[in-house]
Amino acid sequence: MSGSSVVLDSDFLSAFLKTDRLPLVKGFYQVEHLLVPPAVFREVSQTSLLEAIGLAYQHPDSVLLMNDSRARREAIQRGIRVVDIPAFLLTCKLSGFLDRAQIAETVRDLQERDRYGFRADVLARLLG
Repeated sequence: MSGSSVVLDSDFLSAFLKTDRLPLVKGFYQVEHLLVPPAVFREVSQTSLLEAIGLAYQHPDSVLLMNDSRARREAIQRGIRVVDIPAFLLTCKLSGFLDRAQIAETVRDLQERDRYGFRADVLARLLG
């Protein structure tokens, strides 16, 4: 995906900042810069969802990293490629970008530092 843009929403950005894993996103997508809407930076949740979708829409080759399911559906309806945290981690695993131990460490950090909750079936796929 080199040459494309990656736009982060507040929940995704917050989780990966809290766990010191933001370089993982840049490395996986092979981008030098990540796009963060001003409202996301200010952590204005409702506005940031719309602003993140708007920014991703302005960059047709982008991927929007976002967890809010309602906002994801809206973005998908607009033709935006959207990835949530579990899908991002699973893609990192399946592509060989991260090994099982690195996935397990990232999952643990997200659970402990961000209180991120994974469904049991998702954990089984990630850690299996």
